[in-house]
Amino acid sequence: MTQNSSTVPASSAPAASAGARTTKAGIARNALAIGAGVVVLAIAAQLAIPFKPVPVTMQTLAVVLVGWALGGGRSLAAVSIYGAMGVAGLPILSAGTAGISPSTGYLLGFIVSAAFVGWMQSRQPLAGLRALAVFAVALAIPYIPGLIWLSAFTGMGAPWSAQVLAAGMTPFIPGDILKLVAAAAVATGATALRR
Repeated sequence: MTQNSSTVPASSAPAASAGARTTKAGIARNALAIGAGVVVLAIAAQLAIPFKPVPVTMQTLAVVLVGWALGGGRSLAAVSIYGAMGVAGLPILSAGTAGISPSTGYLLGFIVSAAFVGWMQSRQPLAGLRALAVFAVALAIPYIPGLIWLSAFTGMGAPWSAQVLAAGMTPFIPGDILKLVAAAAVATGATALRR
């Protein structure tokens, strides 16, 4: 009697079933984490101080913390989905806006920023001075595409011109310093609690 090579031996059937459950559970956990990241970003965007042409929001703090909490891949997905939803027309961007605006370039930077933080966190838990350094870089990243986009969208001048810097970077630096300290404190405290 010959055994069909496509038949799974009875002893491995429970293992295959457990693997499928584990995979489904992992997918569900990832989807939940990514969805939570999108919600956190959308809420942070509503915590805004009106400023033209780029509003002051808590998004950058949320981007850094989403990257730290979710890791590179999941935070990349969360921020990408959030940005795509906002650009597509859902009113989840700063102050309930949607679509393409002078601040769209910052959204592109948020994607890179969150992925960078997540990648650095996966290499070694972020705490103390390392958290400060990584988060400082992460908070600076959105300015590159943000200023380039702002310059092109508004026609104010070159991305490095005084007018563009005054509209799209200089007013945000004090808030970024506070966000940097807050994010580093959260990461350092959470890392200490895990030990």
